[in-house]
Amino acid sequence: MKIIEGKKLDIIKKTIENYGGIFELSTNNLLLIVGNEVFFVNKLIYEKVLDEKINENLVSIGAQIGKFQKGNFLLGLECHLIMGPSSKKSKLNEKGASLFLYGRDVFVKNMVNPPKKGYTIVSNIRNEVIGIGKFDGKMLNNVIDRGSYLRTLE
Repeated sequence: MKIIEGKKLDIIKKTIENYGGIFELSTNNLLLIVGNEVFFVNKLIYEKVLDEKINENLVSIGAQIGKFQKGNFLLGLECHLIMGPSSKKSKLNEKGASLFLYGRDVFVKNMVNPPKKGYTIVSNIRNEVIGIGKFDGKMLNNVIDRGSYLRTLE
């Protein structure tokens, strides 16, 4: 378990920018790396873990926001925790959000605000992040969504 800084932090910031996000981390939170996974953690919890000396066999801590793979940072579903409120998100209407959460791709007619081509954070009409997609100009392709966890349990 290490605090992320330097080159790895720059890679995370650049990835967030590529998705239309604005990196924002409040002063009472940290980004930690455990293995290759990146976690969003409150400083008080981090200090408690260090004080109690329970960081030896730690597998996870806080909310996982992504992971490093082959030098690249892959965003996870909780990546919105390190994005500012003015970050761009592709907003879907009710039908589009329902389709997306069931693992389906969504046509532009079900999008409230179609993004530029490329990867994007996807939210529902209430601005709740529901996944990550890739927009090709006509369709939003589902990369990962909040329903994927339940589908893998089947």
